[in-house]
Amino acid sequence: MEPELPRPEAPHFWQAVASTPGGESIIVCLRCEACTAVCPVEALEPKFSVRGTIARVRKGRRAEVLTDDALWACTRCFACDASCPSHARPGEIVAALRHLSLEAGADGLGPRHALAFVNGVRDRGRIHEARVWMESAGLAGLFREGFRPLEMAWRGKGPSLRSRPIDSITDVRRILAAGGPR
Repeated sequence: MEPELPRPEAPHFWQAVASTPGGESIIVCLRCEACTAVCPVEALEPKFSVRGTIARVRKGRRAEVLTDDALWACTRCFACDASCPSHARPGEIVAALRHLSLEAGADGLGPRHALAFVNGVRDRGRIHEARVWMESAGLAGLFREGFRPLEMAWRGKGPSLRSRPIDSITDVRRILAAGGPR
């Protein structure tokens, strides 16, 4: 009797990724590891693997991929895109997976940071570092940093506590609205 192979939870997950802007090229990925070889993040974050993530998408491991905190480690340097012999654009595939992760309601430091960043641009037309940090890491994250934020503020390196919108905020909102819902 042969052992039963694990069944994918979402066998058509790769199609959802392929229909998401940026994820179209997942079908041409050869899984050659060229992206892995040049990724600077993989050297520092062992849990992150471009090739491994794409392999899990193809295996139908939707929940595993969309809830993986390592997905948010990508710095979007696009070294993987430049080295890909099949022009699969792995960096764009990771961006598409992040989008799907946000749509699925993922929670964690990465998704909260992305939403705080976007909300800052939408609300004020610029990034307010202190607010993005607080919305991302929360008060607990601030305490984990210890005295570092106070040392930075003491040396004049802290962000401004004032947060006011830019003069052309209506133009920014109009541009964002023209881009469609996200």
